[in-house]
Amino acid sequence: MVADPDEEALSWSGETDPTHVAARETTKARASASTKPPSDVREQRTPLNPAALIVFGILAGIYLLYAIGWVIFGYSSGVPVQGAFFSIMYQVGEALAIASPFLWAIAVWLRVTNPAMRMLWLFVGVVVLAPWPFITSGLG
Repeated sequence: MVADPDEEALSWSGETDPTHVAARETTKARASASTKPPSDVREQRTPLNPAALIVFGILAGIYLLYAIGWVIFGYSSGVPVQGAFFSIMYQVGEALAIASPFLWAIAVWLRVTNPAMRMLWLFVGVVVLAPWPFITSGLG
């Protein structure tokens, strides 16, 4: 039987060869998939509650607003110190203040696996990372 030229275009020559790198990887993947029990905890993660996803989205928006608040405060205020070293250190502090909401959210998301604890730590970040200089300067 003559193979269809369209089918030949979709495969690489020698991909069924056992010495081929991709063939070894697919063989290992098939072997490991067949030996794993179906009750593997990491593969069977329960999806998040839709309400939790909405809360996570709102918290992400708050963190974005915090970063914008730090940017506005950083560009609206001058450097209150004199000297090259102190000026550079002040600007590094401003950059870290701007990045802190994103760094906090990424660290919590990667390190905390329990959704309830993750939400708790994100709420702690809402209080701790607030751009207080921006908030208090707008009040007075």
